[in-house]
Amino acid sequence: MMSAKLNLVVIGNGMAGARTIEEILARGGAEMFNIAVFGGEPFGNYNRILLSAVLDGSRQPSEILLNPLKWYEENGIRLHAGVYASRILRFAQGVIGADESEEPYDLLIIATGSRPYIPPLAGLNAADGAVKPGVFGFRTLDDCARMAEYAHGKKRAAVIGGGLLGLECANGLSSLGLEVDVVHRSTHLMNQQLDPAAGAILRSIVEKKGIRVHLGADTIEILGGDRVSGLKFKNGETLECELVVFATGIKPNSEIATQCGLTVQRAIVVNDHMRSEDDSRIYAVGECIQHRGQTYGLVAPVWEQAKVLADHITGADRDAAYHGSRTATRLKVIGVELTSMGLIEPGLDRDEVVQFTEPRRGTYKKLIIRDDRLVGSILLGDMSKAAYLLHAFDSNSALPAERTSLLFDIGGAPPKRVTLEQIPLDAQICNCQSVNKGTIIDCVNRGLRTYEAVSQATRAGLACGSCESMVREVVEWACGGQAADASGRTEEVPLPGSDAEHELQAKYGKSLQALAFYKRQVIDHLNSTMQAFIARQEMMFVGTADAGGHADASFRAGHPGFVKVIDERTLAYPEFHGNGVMSSMGNISDNPHVGLMFIDFTQDRIGLHVNGSARIVEHEEFARLMKDHRADGGDLWQDPILERILNSDPPILERWVMVTVDEAFIHCSKHIPMMRKVELEREWGTDDAKAKGGDYFGAASGRK
Repeated sequence: MMSAKLNLVVIGNGMAGARTIEEILARGGAEMFNIAVFGGEPFGNYNRILLSAVLDGSRQPSEILLNPLKWYEENGIRLHAGVYASRILRFAQGVIGADESEEPYDLLIIATGSRPYIPPLAGLNAADGAVKPGVFGFRTLDDCARMAEYAHGKKRAAVIGGGLLGLECANGLSSLGLEVDVVHRSTHLMNQQLDPAAGAILRSIVEKKGIRVHLGADTIEILGGDRVSGLKFKNGETLECELVVFATGIKPNSEIATQCGLTVQRAIVVNDHMRSEDDSRIYAVGECIQHRGQTYGLVAPVWEQAKVLADHITGADRDAAYHGSRTATRLKVIGVELTSMGLIEPGLDRDEVVQFTEPRRGTYKKLIIRDDRLVGSILLGDMSKAAYLLHAFDSNSALPAERTSLLFDIGGAPPKRVTLEQIPLDAQICNCQSVNKGTIIDCVNRGLRTYEAVSQATRAGLACGSCESMVREVVEWACGGQAADASGRTEEVPLPGSDAEHELQAKYGKSLQALAFYKRQVIDHLNSTMQAFIARQEMMFVGTADAGGHADASFRAGHPGFVKVIDERTLAYPEFHGNGVMSSMGNISDNPHVGLMFIDFTQDRIGLHVNGSARIVEHEEFARLMKDHRADGGDLWQDPILERILNSDPPILERWVMVTVDEAFIHCSKHIPMMRKVELEREWGTDDAKAKGGDYFGAASGRK
């Protein structure tokens, strides 16, 4: 006869509470417990890391849900949605909700999280004692909705706090059309994660987005009578604003524990089993807890705590213990990738510092090495070595003597593919969801052979988004040949392209990226962004091959627009005397397959590769074909430079080459090694690429 289930109550339906429930269910908890949850917000569990995306409108609230209401129903969980727990009755073993609902418990988990800390400044409250209209925290979906509504008709906003949350909030408010000022007490931004040099580079990036930064500014008063009108600083200066957001840290929600007599210092005190020392039936997890004197505001430590609690409460591992977390963060700040771990400044005389900075490109790399072990690192902008360094930091493993190879793939250092093979299976790829390399390989071996399928199964890459590119690379690498063996190695798959291309890709460690682009980025037509890009270019490379397969590549140059975009499947370009015409024409006659590579050399060296079939057309025939065809919204011949070419004596235009497009894709750094990586590569396969990726393709530059 089966024993009756125990009643398990969870106070808090945020990321910590819901993740702990998931871990319990994964260990057979549904057979052990009747689970009830009190959640103060009227919906399921959502990803607070992506609140800034909701604020700026790039995501809808439904898109950041982790566990919708249906999930609770499907798992037999009673969710008191929108009901705060108001009291814990320890001796009666029950929890009372704000609506007077009651849940009995045999075991209780407190996961009440934290709330924004708003310092008690002068002018914070209106005459009626309520917080003055225009003052906000930034913690919930409701905060986003209220902020966006209040911002209507307003011109200026201020964000107090230059940490991650403050900068993300500032970026979101800027997207709403407000002029935004970031006010920070420290002498550089994100001073908990960055040193002054990295902070200065980040400031330049922020200010390029039109957000003003005020450092060393100590706010002492909120100005305005019945609503916010500005800020006053300690030095007497003032700043006009109609809306102010506090991103000045968090305060643990521990009051309910205090009221029932549990030990609370800065937060609820727990032992290594995540259990209260005062009551063996009560556990706590997340930002509301204090463990060995430490509190944590990052996601990764909370996930570690959730696993230990689940192991202990289900009996899966009664010896499981949480010993604290080494702080390492990998995240995105207003679109810029950042990794910070351990020390940000050397602490001992023997500490070795390896450092590289390129402010113009927004790149900063710094390592702090002690006794051949990594004890601290800052990476800003370039994350190519982040996974390796994070593993070296977490495992406390010895570092190679060639320090430069820790930051760059140069000087004989192995290319990225080799680096991926060398990373152990237990190396963490996604910090937010605690997903390691081995877990991703296991997913691939089970048949989940796309990033989307792996992320759906593990949630890797779906939190802050900073590890998405790395997760994609590991998935692509694991899918690159036969199923991975126990070591996680796979065999290479031949890449499309020429041997010369392959040599370049291997030399610069871009083979994996090339395979990923070939697999994902090819579309069978030219979308509107591609067409506009081609029309702006003054040069291209033409690759052909004769009937025997002998390759020929030639260079074409002309005025902007010399390549005519007829429609999404047709291009045409003129052939002039002395412009490589004879060789390529002969090849096209033998073999119609042609490859065109368009490169924007003047900007970020971003380009486009078009494969298709070509045919040679005499000028008179081409003129007849185009007689009734409109290009670029007007007559094809309304081109003064082309008119001069056509009327030249003797004529220099011989023939036209018309290309029927078979496929098109961005060629990025697999063709030009110095080209910086494009973050928005996926948009090349959609017609909204121009709106999302204009800066990459010159659309925002005003160039003709």
